[in-house]
Amino acid sequence: MSTSNLELRFKNSLDKIVTIRIANPRADITSEEVNAAMDTMLANPVFSGNAYFINQKIGARVVTRAVEDITIQ
Repeated sequence: MSTSNLELRFKNSLDKIVTIRIANPRADITSEEVNAAMDTMLANPVFSGNAYFINQKIGARVVTRAVEDITIQ
């Protein structure tokens, strides 16, 4: 079994990295779509609290994790 997360990485107003994870992104997602979504997040500051306001894009990546169960007796 494998799972994947789309990680959107930003810097916040305290110059710290904030990662927003989206589970199971579409396999055919494009960099243009991700970039546009990140721009929308920056233009509409809805994320605050402990993360403070995000104000700069750092990057994005898809992280895949594979898990293989081992049968024991």
